[in-house]
Amino acid sequence: MIKEKLRYTKTGKRIETYEFDAKLHQKVVMDKSQFENHILVKHPEMTIEIIKEVLKNPDVVTKQSKSKKEHFYQKKINNLNYFVVISQNPSIRKLRFVVTAFMTKDANFLKEKNKYVRYKIK
Repeated sequence: MIKEKLRYTKTGKRIETYEFDAKLHQKVVMDKSQFENHILVKHPEMTIEIIKEVLKNPDVVTKQSKSKKEHFYQKKINNLNYFVVISQNPSIRKLRFVVTAFMTKDANFLKEKNKYVRYKIK
């Protein structure tokens, strides 16, 4: 389920967000303006529904190193590989944030960089 929520920063700024459930993380948040101004502009093939599906039912979740905070959720849908990159804010432990989301035809994209597999579909 995709939830639209209002979040407030420490300074009181209102931020409209989407909230997702993810396979390895309890709660993942995406800033609505980031989706509209970055993801839709640079990656118009991405939709909220695709992001939700990739996070909830990924084929693979990888990391570049054990110390890096970014997780790369990957799912193949209709012969296209969709990626959603999430990261952690050090001051908020249980919350993860969507950094970007994109599509590629290359199944081996990021394979050399992301050596640590955190989850793989059986």
